[in-house]
Amino acid sequence: MATLRSDLIIPEVFSPYVIEESTRSDAFLQSGVVQPMAELNTSGDGSGDFVSVPFYKANLSGDFEVLTDSTSLTPGKIEADRQIGVLLRRGRAFEARDLAALASGSDPIGAIGQKMARYVNHQKQKDLVSCLSGVFGSLNNNSSSSAFFGLCLDSESGDTPTSLTPSHVARAKNLLGDQGDKLAAVVMHSATYYELVERRAVDFVAAGDTAAGATASGGSIAGAFGNPTVPVFMGMRVVISDDVQTTGSGASKEYAVYFMTQGAVGGSEVTALRTETDRDILSLSDALAISLGYCYHPIGAKWGVTTVNPTRAQLETVGNWSKVYETKNIGIVRSTVVSSLD
Repeated sequence: MATLRSDLIIPEVFSPYVIEESTRSDAFLQSGVVQPMAELNTSGDGSGDFVSVPFYKANLSGDFEVLTDSTSLTPGKIEADRQIGVLLRRGRAFEARDLAALASGSDPIGAIGQKMARYVNHQKQKDLVSCLSGVFGSLNNNSSSSAFFGLCLDSESGDTPTSLTPSHVARAKNLLGDQGDKLAAVVMHSATYYELVERRAVDFVAAGDTAAGATASGGSIAGAFGNPTVPVFMGMRVVISDDVQTTGSGASKEYAVYFMTQGAVGGSEVTALRTETDRDILSLSDALAISLGYCYHPIGAKWGVTTVNPTRAQLETVGNWSKVYETKNIGIVRSTVVSSLD
């Protein structure tokens, strides 16, 4: 009898393996721009559609008052507001009659788990990028109604996109003012990244040393003896994702680049990944279904509509998001660039 999916996948073993593998290989999580946020967790049973994160804000502008014995201090106002994250519930089913070709090697669970982990990561990162698209708006034709309009370099009048340069970094930091030095990672398309590689503008740093601010060692031989390295541009860890926004084609194609601080996006696992298998004896096939729930939330934003479990198109809709933080307290800046590799 042929080796079947149900012979190889034990849900109680497979699901934890995929969760561990997807966590290990999640570039956004490893870079630190996405950090677990306890406030985004639900009551524990995974119920609900939204998560509310209240916070206090106070007007701290203005200078000290001069103390006198004839006048009283004027109290500033402290107000409460809240961020609202939207929960995403996703699933996918696969069917096959013979899984032997996929289950190569001596560890079939591991072989399938790695493939599934990459798939899960890719799908989750697509949702994350859709959230970023929604808070920033379209490329180079942005609307001032977008939640993070004030953090778009591409929104400036007459700002013609160019190849990514240190100037973009300086301008991004300038938008955040005295918070600019907190930018720690840059998310870009592979076409943008490999143009930087071609220009030898990328350094490579030992993965364990990036958080400590270790000096970059240039060249691809860094870590040739087993010390893993990560790409760094202008002191910021590079995250490569071909899911970032693009527009146009050919030489005029434009790409989004996101400069991000540590923890610029909050993340939470609403319901852990679940795996179920089933055997259809009439079609002689085995089916595998996975389901999971999670939340990605750009810190400082608010999901402002009642739409539940939104599609990516709904996540990308500008009108569904609003800004609740002061601009300089938001840790994401977007720019638009072009690539000579097109």
